Amino acid sequence: MKIRFTYLLFGLLFLVLSACSNSNIDDRLVKKWTLVKVDGFGPDKDKILGINNIYFDLKDDETFKGRWYDQNNMTDFIEMEGKWLSTQYDDKIDLFLFYGPNQKKSIIFNITKVEGDDMTMRISEIDHFFKAK
Repeated sequence: MKIRFTYLLFGLLFLVLSACSNSNIDDRLVKKWTLVKVDGFGPDKDKILGINNIYFDLKDDETFKGRWYDQNNMTDFIEMEGKWLSTQYDDKIDLFLFYGPNQKKSIIFNITKVEGDDMTMRISEIDHFFKAK
């Protein structure tokens, strides 16, 4: 009887852990997001701002590929590949990207709105608008 109870307990624990294994994935974010507009800047700045060049392709297996600004030169881009997760509090979402060898580098973005194929990130007090493509 004790052995059967122990197996039942381990089975229940396995089911609970399996159900929670994808708790860091927000299905609304599983898309390829491309930067289409930056608040306060017009089309004459497209190349500098990375419009249509910046993207995050977030997969449901917690992996991603993306392109973001090079921190050393804001007119150049870096290619990123690694793991992602998100956390939500109130109506805000934090997106964590881990990339580089062994995912030792990371970037955190604050997402202020996700509705269908539209997403808004607030970066340095400026809204960046993304579209799922």
